[in-house]
Amino acid sequence: MNERGEHGHLRLPLHVLAAAGMALLLVLMAAVLVVHSYYSTRAVASSAVNESIRHVSRSLTEKLRGILQPAENQLELLSFSEIVRARTLSERLLSVGMAQAALKANPLLDAWYVGYPGGDFILFRPLREARLRESFQAPVGASLLVQSRSNGPGGRPIGEFLFYNAAGHLLRREERPAYSFDPRSRPWFIQAEQQGSGASIITDPYLFFTTRQPGVTLARLVHEGGPVVGADATLRELGKELGELKLSPGTQVAIIDASSSTVALEDARRSAVLDASRGEARLARLGDLGLPALVAAARLPASASQRSEVQLGRETWELISVPIELHARGKALRVLMAVPGSELFGEAQRLLWRQLWVILALVLGSIPLCFWLTQRVVRPLRDLAEEARAVTSFDFRPSRLKRSRIAEVDLLTSATGQMRATISRFLEVNSALNSQIQLEQLLGMVLDDVLAAVQARSGALYLFDPDSRTLSCSQQRGEGMPPYPLRLALEADAAHPVVQVALSRQSVIGMQGERGSEVFAVALETFERNFVGVLVLESSRPLGRGVGSLRDPQLAFVEALSSTAAVAIETRSLVESQKCLLDAIIKLLAGAIDAKSPYTGGHCQRVPELTLMLAEAAHASEEGALREFRLSVDEREAVRIAAWLHDCGKLTTPEYVVDKATKLETLYNRIHEIRTRFELLKRDAELAFWRARSPSAPTAQELAALQAEWQSLDDEFAFVAACNQGGEYLDAERIARLESIGARTWLRTLDDRLGLSREEAQLLAAQPVARLPATERLLADKPEHLVARPPSEQIAPDNPWGFHMDVPAARFNRGELHNLCVSRGTLTEEERYIINAHIVQTIVMLGDLPFPRHLRAVPEIAGSHHERMDGKGYPRRLTGSQMSVPARIMAIADVFEALTAADRPYKAPKTLSEALQIMARMVAEGHLDAELFALFVRSGVYLDYAGRYLRAEQIDSVDPARLGL
Repeated sequence: MNERGEHGHLRLPLHVLAAAGMALLLVLMAAVLVVHSYYSTRAVASSAVNESIRHVSRSLTEKLRGILQPAENQLELLSFSEIVRARTLSERLLSVGMAQAALKANPLLDAWYVGYPGGDFILFRPLREARLRESFQAPVGASLLVQSRSNGPGGRPIGEFLFYNAAGHLLRREERPAYSFDPRSRPWFIQAEQQGSGASIITDPYLFFTTRQPGVTLARLVHEGGPVVGADATLRELGKELGELKLSPGTQVAIIDASSSTVALEDARRSAVLDASRGEARLARLGDLGLPALVAAARLPASASQRSEVQLGRETWELISVPIELHARGKALRVLMAVPGSELFGEAQRLLWRQLWVILALVLGSIPLCFWLTQRVVRPLRDLAEEARAVTSFDFRPSRLKRSRIAEVDLLTSATGQMRATISRFLEVNSALNSQIQLEQLLGMVLDDVLAAVQARSGALYLFDPDSRTLSCSQQRGEGMPPYPLRLALEADAAHPVVQVALSRQSVIGMQGERGSEVFAVALETFERNFVGVLVLESSRPLGRGVGSLRDPQLAFVEALSSTAAVAIETRSLVESQKCLLDAIIKLLAGAIDAKSPYTGGHCQRVPELTLMLAEAAHASEEGALREFRLSVDEREAVRIAAWLHDCGKLTTPEYVVDKATKLETLYNRIHEIRTRFELLKRDAELAFWRARSPSAPTAQELAALQAEWQSLDDEFAFVAACNQGGEYLDAERIARLESIGARTWLRTLDDRLGLSREEAQLLAAQPVARLPATERLLADKPEHLVARPPSEQIAPDNPWGFHMDVPAARFNRGELHNLCVSRGTLTEEERYIINAHIVQTIVMLGDLPFPRHLRAVPEIAGSHHERMDGKGYPRRLTGSQMSVPARIMAIADVFEALTAADRPYKAPKTLSEALQIMARMVAEGHLDAELFALFVRSGVYLDYAGRYLRAEQIDSVDPARLGL
């Protein structure tokens, strides 16, 4: 009830005032919500239009790329084919099969052709439609038309049409005298010559004469003064795409070129009109369509995406113009849309009226509730006391206080809650700074927490680069953000407030924002006064009592946080820099290993790629034992580093062992010494022959015997030389023949201890000196050929790494028969051990590195890729159950890369089917993991890798059933 105060002022009960105020507030809120909802709905519709514009641009750009890129790729391939070097029609017709395959692979190619500098021309056109076959009067079963123009005797042009069926068989060949144009006069030929070799040209869209389809011509000059290859790519697929891009049923849409010719319409039949002046069909222009809304849209600027409204009659139209790039050399198209406003914003108007009635009903129903709420007793003040005691006990959990209807109590409650939240948030931010590892996530977390703590409208975080003396915007947050520059230079942008903070190093500089708000910036400096960046915040209210004032608690909070954040940012930056340095060193080491041998170049770079591809497939697998296998971010890094370092031990492997191409090769191919000895035996035979016959002349029979001896020596040397190459398996019979040939002797008359190195002299020191002239075996295994293994290279049974390898007694055995009698390949047992020992060095080297906790699996993963599932691998003879999944993955990657590598001197690269068949046998023999191999094939990882690293001739079809899958 009404009461009068001491001075006669009218006083109303609190619940009446509160109820009336709440009712009024509800009415105001209802009005605001209705208006806001209406305009928000319009904004959503408008935003949807903007998103549709971006979708249109992306969709049609991708569609154009899907049309033109394959055509351009085929042009590039054609420029290397034999047809560009063919001089006669018969030579050019050898490419019919390739033409059929290329046109079948790309149904959007209307034709491809070659124009020669002498005026010859050949074109391959698929006869996909009955209309085309009727137009050319093609025989039954024809699927390809070859149109040829060549110069006959006396320079007379000869035009011919040749029809082929799908199997590539010639069905009919007929001469067409009228088909005698000169390709050198065609625009595509001229433009390609002007462009020069190495890049393609593309024409403006036009209507193909033969198919009446819109399209473009691509052409490419093979080499200066050479032929030009060209292809006609149809754009009919763009018309099919337009129907899916309409924003409403009444939307009008078209794609036009720079001359307003329609390249694509939803109704493709309207794309072509008859040009009365020339008597032939052409692309329709917008004016021919009778669509004034699209004509108005065409007047929008073509340089960027544009949007506008226009009133045409009783309808308001939303006009849209979106440029799409046709080619990298400046040619572009435009997508025009005209959307009826009644269809676009009609739902917003209907929603407005529905909300008016709903909110009116809510307001009327809420008035009684307002009276009931205002009669509630305010919360006791003791809740505030309990809250204060909780803060003194460092209990910063979310506040349990409820808002009060009494202003003073509510103010105190709010202040207490803000105090508690500020302290809690400060501790949370400091905890995040100390726990977050990723720099970009750390920066985003810092900015988000600071914006929430000070209730800022927007903000940005700049990082300082001392080398370039620039500030780069790393993070920015907030709706309706002011234009935060992405990069600021300290000298060039000295007047900018953010740069002023960087130069003056003042903690805070207040400034007036563009929206009437206050903006302030904080210099981020470490405790050692190292400047790392600037934090910029925009608030909708004044944040201080003066420029640079630190009296506001929120400013004090930001300043207190800035030093901690600066230290955390600098620490994370240092960690990122160290990780980048580690990656660079790892890749430098891998590159050095690959560069060490020209025959394994790229191995250390390809294996990591394949390993990570298969690891990701295993991570995504939901079948078998692999469904439990998942890789964390840290584990992915460990797998990646291990793959890069898996062959680091090869740094200790001698190059001549890794690169050994023949059996007698050490630092050079010793077959030349053997050849010299055979030459000596031939001279000895000739000398003995003449000594026995002098002074009488030899008979024909005696000369034939000498020739036979020479031929026998030639045959024996050829056999030794063939054995030296290691291409075929040496059986016992061939080894016996080698030993028989080696038993031949020759006479040495020169001291074999002259001109030796210190090592060679030491090896010969223990051997008795032979008296000259000395008889030597043609092929010998001498004591000095054996190089003893030093004790440091022996592997103790109780070695700390768990190595179990059979170590040959000799470090090197350079015996000529010993090397030549290697049954397979070129490596002896001693050299094979040297090759295999690289994994020992890898484990030892990596085991000595102080890897952090999350990378401690690197030595195990890198050092186990030569182990086998059955425990017969090396160097530790682990079984599959003793190996981690990444180690088994790397074993598969290492084998597959080695089988398919095209840079090995001792073997030809395997095709996909050959390599996988070999690997399937290795699985059956217990060498490779069966489940991972099945995943490798079924997931298509091998095919993805092949597309990136294998030659085209290596990629053939693979039948999983033949692999036992």
